[in-house]
Amino acid sequence: MRPFTLGRLFTYFALLAWAAICLIPIYWMLLASLKGEDAVIHGPRYLPFVDFTPNLDAWRFILFDSHENLLLPLWNSLVVSTAATCFATLLASLLLYALTRFQQHDKANSWLLWFMLSSRILPPVSMVIALYMAAKFAGLLDSRTALVITYTAINLPVATWLLLPAFGNRATEQEEAATLEGVTHLGILWDVVLPMLFPTLAAAGLIVFILCWNEYFFAAYLTTSQASTLTPWMVGQLSLKEAQVGGGPEEWAHLSAAAIFMTAPLLLFSGVAIRLLSRRSAAQ
Repeated sequence: MRPFTLGRLFTYFALLAWAAICLIPIYWMLLASLKGEDAVIHGPRYLPFVDFTPNLDAWRFILFDSHENLLLPLWNSLVVSTAATCFATLLASLLLYALTRFQQHDKANSWLLWFMLSSRILPPVSMVIALYMAAKFAGLLDSRTALVITYTAINLPVATWLLLPAFGNRATEQEEAATLEGVTHLGILWDVVLPMLFPTLAAAGLIVFILCWNEYFFAAYLTTSQASTLTPWMVGQLSLKEAQVGGGPEEWAHLSAAAIFMTAPLLLFSGVAIRLLSRRSAAQ
């Protein structure tokens, strides 16, 4: 074991302080979602069962109210983000395998990658009208399919550039051995390359999932009610409460509970990804 030094003590203190900064807003939202009207009105209350008596009224409202429950937006966000992440990661893997294992025009490949990156940094407002018209003519407005296609397209450059260093510039010894055994290129990619790059795939997939989960602009324009995700739903609720001159104290409890629902899947997927990465690293 390494000796306990002043430098290590400072490092632990800095990490603990940073963790507190990151977690205090989540703790505050959780407390607000458990407060009644009196607890919200009469100043800050920090400790359940000490400063106030918690209740689940806000959670019942957002989950079971027939007009404003968020189960459908939550389900839409999960389906769209998961599907777009899988498609973007898979397409990026296919693209990089083709570009790095069949090198004939290195300069053209570099220009293609830079062109993909430049398309990602375009302002969303410059693309939304074309996407809206395309979805309208295809009959895909207010559908999860339109969001999956859009999120896959806009995040494909991100996944490609995240995976590019892991794929390298040429085939590995394992791939060459599989080629000698007569394995097809798709078989090599699926059975050899992707398992070797699993930690990088998991990390890239997590980043793409977060980008899809937090996306608001395209979801607001391409959906209305049936395929609406959590971000437009939350913004709509905030706008409604602002129009009501701040809304009642119970409304802040409802919004806090909804915010916890928006945050929980990201924390869950981050924890799963970290666990998978740590197990993979230990196995290697």
